[in-house]
Amino acid sequence: MSRRAFLAVALLTAGSTATAQTVEDVVRRYLDARGGIVKLRSVQGLRLSGTMELSGVSAPFTLELKRPGKMRTEFTVEGQTGIRAWDGRVAWKRLPLPGEAPRAMDPDEAAEARAEADVDLSPLVDYRAKGYSVELAGRDRLPGGDTWKLVVRGPDGPPRTLHLDARTHLTVQVVDRRDLDGREVEFVTEVGDYRPVSGLVFPHRMEVGPKGSPDRQRLVIRRIEVNPPLDDSRFAMPVRPPAGAPPVRKTPAVLP
Repeated sequence: MSRRAFLAVALLTAGSTATAQTVEDVVRRYLDARGGIVKLRSVQGLRLSGTMELSGVSAPFTLELKRPGKMRTEFTVEGQTGIRAWDGRVAWKRLPLPGEAPRAMDPDEAAEARAEADVDLSPLVDYRAKGYSVELAGRDRLPGGDTWKLVVRGPDGPPRTLHLDARTHLTVQVVDRRDLDGREVEFVTEVGDYRPVSGLVFPHRMEVGPKGSPDRQRLVIRRIEVNPPLDDSRFAMPVRPPAGAPPVRKTPAVLP
């Protein structure tokens, strides 16, 4: 073999070795980019505050997450507060309408609420313990650059495809399938504006909607609190008094 041919083969071999990755390599780099698995596991709760925009309507929201698997979202529309919550056993909601009472979610909504109740904000953190499998489907290219393509399968719901930026190793897009008006539709979530908070890195902007549709829901996160005090009662569905029960009267306190 000539010296020139030998160098060409050596360069090709070196290049293929440098680009060869395993799913564990890609997941580990994602965890390191977020701040490291030790710091991620130290997060017991989160409170995210910001605004969500849909069809020209902007509503302030607060998302609270607590380990293990509790979630509560509050949002305000025209002065009325709506709630979506999962306390680890029951998924419930309250529509932002006057006099609306809390009610249990239907099975499809409940499955979505359970999936959202992840303080890690990603299935990739301790994915085996969460019951997920992750497959590396190779490289892809989005308008923002090259990505690693991961297919995540879990015990509930259809598979999700995560695109991790090949340079920053952070999630930039998620593709999944959801039920919309009785038919299965592919949804795309764009993730970005990553910033450091308390030694970890969090996205501060998300846009989600049906693939190819101009209708998008946008979440802009203004503030993130790590490990705020969160009582379990925040996530439980309020108990309604029995019909016809007299109102509870509070006895005025007697000052000494």
